[in-house]
Amino acid sequence: MFEFLNKQRRHILSRHNIPCTQSDTRGSITVDSIVIPCTGADYIEEAVLSAEFASRCGETIKEIVIVSDQPAAAFPALPARVRVVTLEVPHREESYRYKQIYRSRLIKLQAPLQATGEGILMIDSDLNLLKTPDIHINEHHLYSSFRQGKMIAKLADAPADKIPAYYKNTIRPYLQDHVNGAYLAASKQTWQRICPLWLTLFNDTWVLMSDNQPPTDQLPLAALLDLLDIRTVNLGEWANWPVSKRIGGQSAVIPADVVGAHGGFPLSEWQKYLEDPTQPLRFKGQDYTRKVRYLTDAEKQQS
Repeated sequence: MFEFLNKQRRHILSRHNIPCTQSDTRGSITVDSIVIPCTGADYIEEAVLSAEFASRCGETIKEIVIVSDQPAAAFPALPARVRVVTLEVPHREESYRYKQIYRSRLIKLQAPLQATGEGILMIDSDLNLLKTPDIHINEHHLYSSFRQGKMIAKLADAPADKIPAYYKNTIRPYLQDHVNGAYLAASKQTWQRICPLWLTLFNDTWVLMSDNQPPTDQLPLAALLDLLDIRTVNLGEWANWPVSKRIGGQSAVIPADVVGAHGGFPLSEWQKYLEDPTQPLRFKGQDYTRKVRYLTDAEKQQS
C-alpha cells in the first residue's frame, strides 16, 4: 500500500525498463560479438541456423560464438566468423525431471564469458537476427526487450524454507514487467559482473526448489539486477519479435522492421526467408514452443 514511500523501490524503478530513446542510455560500445548458447545434440540444427543468420550481419560483428556442451566436431561446416566453444557442466541427479533444461541454463549463464568482443549480444538458439543489431552500449547497463509477468510467481507454491532469503528484499522479481532473457546485450565488463552471480543464484534457487516446473534463468536474473544495481534498457518489440505469437498458424510476411525473430518453427520456413524475405511464411502457433521446449526428460524421450 505504501510502496511509493520505499526509497529502494523508487531507485530501482528509475533504473528499470528505460526506453532506448533516452539519451543517457547510449554509450560508445557497439556489438562486436554474438553468442548463441546450445545444449544437447537435438538443438544443433537451430543453433547453426541462428549462426547462419548472424553471419549475415555487418562487418561490425567480429565473431559469432556457439557455446555448447557438444564437441565442435558434432557441428556441420559453419560460416566465416563462427566458432564453437565446448563447456563441461555438471549433471543433476538422475531423478531430476528437467536435467537437459538445467544443463542448458548452466551453459547459457556462462556463455557471454566465452566471447572476446567488447560489446556482447547473447541470443537464444531459436532467435534469428534479420538485421545487424544497432545498440550503443554503456557500462553497467543491460539491453533487452521486456515481457509481462511477475517472476516471483515462480516461487508462489514453494514452502517458505525452500525460497532463498534474498528474494524477499528484491524489487524486480515482483514487478509486472521483466527482462526477456532471449536477447541480452551488455559490455564485456558488465557481463563479467553479471555471469558469476547469475550462475550462483540460479544454482542456489533451483537446488532448493522442487522439479515441478522447468528451472528458469530469468528469476535469478531479476534478483541480480537489483543486487548489482544494473540499469536495464528496453530495445523495443523489434529486437526480440515473437514469431509464433504474432503470425503463427497463418501465412504472413515477416515485418521489415524485425531485428531479431524469436521462435519460428518449422525451421524449413526460414530457408524460404533466406531465399526471399518478402514471401509469406507459415509458422506453427504459439503453443508449440512450450510443448516442445519445456518437456521433462522423460517426455522428450517419448516425443
